[in-house]
Amino acid sequence: MKSLAIFTLSALASASVLAVGPTSSPHISIDGTSTQTITVNSGSSVHNEAKADSTAIQNLSSNRGRISVAAGSSSTQTTTVSGDARVKNDALQRGDIAVQNVSSNYGKVELAGNAASSQTATITGGSLTNSASGSGNANCYGVDCKNNGKAMQNVSSNAIDVAVSGSSTQTSSLTNTAMSNSATGGGAVAVQSGASNTGKVIVAGTSSQTLSMSSATVKNLANNADSTAVQNLASNYDGVNIKKGAASTQNVSGSGTVTNEARGKNSQAFQNLSSNFGDIAIGGTSTQTTVVSGLVSNLANGKGSVAIQNLASNDACDPPTFKLPDCPTGYCWSTASR
Repeated sequence: MKSLAIFTLSALASASVLAVGPTSSPHISIDGTSTQTITVNSGSSVHNEAKADSTAIQNLSSNRGRISVAAGSSSTQTTTVSGDARVKNDALQRGDIAVQNVSSNYGKVELAGNAASSQTATITGGSLTNSASGSGNANCYGVDCKNNGKAMQNVSSNAIDVAVSGSSTQTSSLTNTAMSNSATGGGAVAVQSGASNTGKVIVAGTSSQTLSMSSATVKNLANNADSTAVQNLASNYDGVNIKKGAASTQNVSGSGTVTNEARGKNSQAFQNLSSNFGDIAIGGTSTQTTVVSGLVSNLANGKGSVAIQNLASNDACDPPTFKLPDCPTGYCWSTASR
């Protein structure tokens, strides 16, 4: 199989990366202009895989850790996948943790006043997949992941803890492609986000979130008893607070299939398209639009299961309780097998 990743990466001006001790969160501080770009051409593949005491983390045009963008600074993250190219991340069995970030920030994300963040993922053909499939392990070094898999995929998104006080533009464009995230095993957790903020969200500025599809398939699956599946497209999830002259635009449009499934006893499935989910306070202008030609489905299958789907909506109810695959001392996830 031909395996080639062609990319260009630059993070210039006064962009600094500070490595700190084990008791602090690793800190990426952008003070100036940061531009991160990767292009995966037709016929190429980018594949990251972990087995045994499994943790697989793959980042494309992304930042992981505590990420702060100083006032007046800018961060631009762009990923392009074309033709039959494949981007794949797998954690297979034992204490499965699979996290894939594409044009995303994963950790505590802080944008100061007048900072600008632009996150763009353009997938034309090929596939983008993330999976954790396994039996579990009683000791995952501070994280309870016995008998389950945790899979989290972020595409032009911010995840874990987000605070934006400037301008945030998030765009995912999917054409003739498949984007999937799956976790299997008892207590499995699968979280997939496209052009979204997942985790405690405060914007207090301008936010534009757009996911467009053309003959695309977007799927998120958690499979087994006590499993949780959460899929967010052009949405804010957890504790949304936009305010301060709020200008929030959320749009999902195009053609294709969007599915979110949690299968097994006491499973829970939550799907949000152009929506805000969690204790909500907007305090300004909010525009939410969902126009999809095709299938949009949300399924929880099993005794005691719950399925909630929001389309161009605000839902103030509490999100499901589960532990996102971060790390106990910060926001970085080293490995489960060290």
